[in-house]
Amino acid sequence: MPQLDGRGPDGTGAMTGRRMGRCNPSQTQKTNDEVKRAVAGLVAVVIIGATEIVWNWIREKRLKSGSK
Repeated sequence: MPQLDGRGPDGTGAMTGRRMGRCNPSQTQKTNDEVKRAVAGLVAVVIIGATEIVWNWIREKRLKSGSK
């Protein structure tokens, strides 16, 4: 939408263009699904990273206490 006013590319109303914009429900649904997948992936990466950090910290503590 050229002016983001919801009137479409020709100013004649929504859904008068190529159905590529925010007014198209199928485009919105795809975008929401993509966002959900991206967030799920990000959460998985954060959990894996935090787990590795904690595991390394525990391992270092065990090595230090065993070497004394």
